[in-house]
Amino acid sequence: MALYLDLDYNTWVRKDYTDSTAYDISGTVYRDNTFTTAETSLDTFTGTFRLIDQEGKLLFSTTSGITLNSDGTFLMAFADGKTPLITGNSKVRLLLEKSGSRLTAIGVNGSDELFLEWD
Repeated sequence: MALYLDLDYNTWVRKDYTDSTAYDISGTVYRDNTFTTAETSLDTFTGTFRLIDQEGKLLFSTTSGITLNSDGTFLMAFADGKTPLITGNSKVRLLLEKSGSRLTAIGVNGSDELFLEWD
């Protein structure tokens, strides 16, 4: 069973970081592909934030800086020097794991597409 990912916005400037959540990558994980029911147990998982290219090749992966919330929302906050060193279109994937379970949050109709703008 896949979960479904909906990003709050689809453009992010590479190397931007701050202690304000306004400059981080955020979104919501849903149980259905119509984005009706949020995954309310998200905070019981550990997460891996991944960026993949259009062919499915892994471009970036980290377990640092990701916050998973009980309302189904997530926040990916990069620290100085820890931002992805890529530019262009990619897809966001969240790998969610806990004892005995591994689920992947994917997008629908571009809801997981992120353009990383060069600074």
